[in-house]
Amino acid sequence: MSADIGTGSQTSTASQIQLPVRMNPHITSAEALAAFQRKIPGATAEVRAVFHPFWWVPLTVRTRGLLRRRAVGPGQRMDILVNAVSGRGMIADFIPDGEAAARQEWADIIGARSEQRQAPSGSEAERTAQALARTKVLKTVKLGMGIDISGADDRGARKVLKPNWLVTGGNEKYAATILVDGLDASHYIVRVEKLSPSSSRP
Repeated sequence: MSADIGTGSQTSTASQIQLPVRMNPHITSAEALAAFQRKIPGATAEVRAVFHPFWWVPLTVRTRGLLRRRAVGPGQRMDILVNAVSGRGMIADFIPDGEAAARQEWADIIGARSEQRQAPSGSEAERTAQALARTKVLKTVKLGMGIDISGADDRGARKVLKPNWLVTGGNEKYAATILVDGLDASHYIVRVEKLSPSSSRP
């Protein structure tokens, strides 16, 4: 079932609105493998899709002059992603879209990754998003101007599952696991191990 949460079209029921969206990756598994092999030449590896939970908060930001009580005009749209485990926010340059996922998939991922801390709620994500947007806009407005921040619609924070690729493998010298971002191909090394001459390839 295709999710219309990122397209601007209306869903038919409130339950559909609340379904998490499993975002489509922009980076293919072959590209993730190629990124791994650039780090470890000649490596063979397994590529597995993994997802990380985020709250997506679309906002509208308007500014007003000293003599105006209310902002006018359409304002600036700002899409904020808040990590649903760490609570950290970031400004996205895209509108999330993808396929509707089961509610249980979100719950299972949150449960597996938030054992050491309390995962932020949707309302907490909205506050984080608004604070981040305000900080961003304050750097560009003139002294004394007011800032109005509101939701881009009345649906609040919504759940999205951001795609990544977990690549595990190695060559005769090294074994490693690398996490490749499924949207922009940035990556970081999860683990790396130097093999002894007698060790077999993983």
